[in-house]
Formats: sequence, C-alpha cells, structure tokens
Amino acid sequence: MHFRTYLYFMIAGTLLAWMGWMLVLNTIDQQETGLPGLGLFYLTLFVSLVGTLATLGVLYRVRMLKQHQLLSREVKISFRHGVMLSLVAVISLALSAQSLLFWWNFIALIIFVAAIEYGFLLVNESRRD
Repeated sequence: MHFRTYLYFMIAGTLLAWMGWMLVLNTIDQQETGLPGLGLFYLTLFVSLVGTLATLGVLYRVRMLKQHQLLSREVKISFRHGVMLSLVAVISLALSAQSLLFWWNFIALIIFVAAIEYGFLLVNESRRD
C-alpha cells in the first residue's frame, strides 16, 4: 500500500471513529446503560485517539523529521506510540472517573508504558545486529 493511500484510509477511519464517539456521547446515557455504555464510550474514545495520534505522529516523523527511507517503519512506530499514549489517556480518564487517579498511579502507568517501549526498542535493536 502506498503511503498516501494509508494516510487517506487512516484519516477516514479516524473521522469515522470520532463520529462514532460523538454518537455514543450524544445518544447513550452512561448512567442508565451501566457497564456496556461505559465500555462503548471508552472503546470509541480509544480508537479515535489511536487514529488521531498515529496519523499526527507519522506526519510529524515524515514531514518534520524528514525520515523518508522506510515509511513502513515510521508508520509502525507512530502506530505503536499512538496506542500507548491512548492507553495512558483512557486509563487515566477511567481512573479519574472512579476518583482513583493519584499522582503515584499516573507515574506507575507512565513507567509501565515506558518499560513496554523500552522492550520494543531492545527487540528492534537485536534484529538489526
């Protein structure tokens, strides 16, 4: 798949995900539906954030950092970062909604995500050798 095609599909999917989140936000009462409503809210928000952050990340890497050699590598890295940042955002929001978000929880979450990223970097480094 060409880079522009990927970008168009990613932008279209992200816009659909944001529209889905807005639909959930405006039509579903999370208080009445309980767990399924909350699950749908967090799931659509997560997918929307992943699409947005991955698209912005790949555009930043390609346009600003001028990394054009292996676009598939830049797409994988941006998507991975988008997933991890979205997880941090959604988990923090869920903890905050339950009044369980404290600074030590947030720091632990950041350390956990950083450790996962470090693991990915170690695996990628060992593949290059």
